[in-house]
Amino acid sequence: MISLLLTGGILLTFLLFLRLLSITPSINPTPPPRRPPSQQNPPHILYNLGSGGHTAELLSLLTSTSTPTHTHLHTRTKRTYTISRGDALSAKKAFLFECSAGSPSSSYEILEIPRARGIGQTWLSTPLSAISCLAGCVRVFVKVGLPDVVVCNGPGSAVLVAGVCFLAKFLGLCKTRIIYVESFARVRSLSLSGKLLYAFADRFVVQWPGLVEKYPRAEFHGILI
Repeated sequence: MISLLLTGGILLTFLLFLRLLSITPSINPTPPPRRPPSQQNPPHILYNLGSGGHTAELLSLLTSTSTPTHTHLHTRTKRTYTISRGDALSAKKAFLFECSAGSPSSSYEILEIPRARGIGQTWLSTPLSAISCLAGCVRVFVKVGLPDVVVCNGPGSAVLVAGVCFLAKFLGLCKTRIIYVESFARVRSLSLSGKLLYAFADRFVVQWPGLVEKYPRAEFHGILI
């Protein structure tokens, strides 16, 4: 009986390992099939805004790509912005960006999640904050559903937002594509968030050419902000 359970456990572990390999972009870069958009079920994009510089960079990136064509496509998507709890400035900036695109309020939501790590917070207390942030991410996805695309650029909460989506993908609940854009400030090395998400992001974009030499999966398309 024990040998049977042991064999079953080994087989299950092996199958889970194969499943992990099949969805990890750094190992299996083949993109999942994309469903065609429709008015009844538009693509859902989640933008993870950190605070301060992270928010400014991501919204600058979105603004720089807002040509008339992109703006038209933008208004045909469902959008969710996640901000750190109490970050009224990021919420205001996201609201103003949507207003500048002429978006109806029904096409987007701005939702708060707890901070993964506060400014100056000790690493000893960080796990508790991370768990709180993780629970907040789950609540967001229960409310708005799992997105088709996650766009993030470096705050600690990005790791947890992307992590929940990757776990859901592992369980077969979604086919979310994770797009990570490294901060403009990272010239010679990746941020901690970038290092953690490097293997799991479907698209990993950097803004300095030297990083492509050190990280082969990275893409460089010039300075984006």
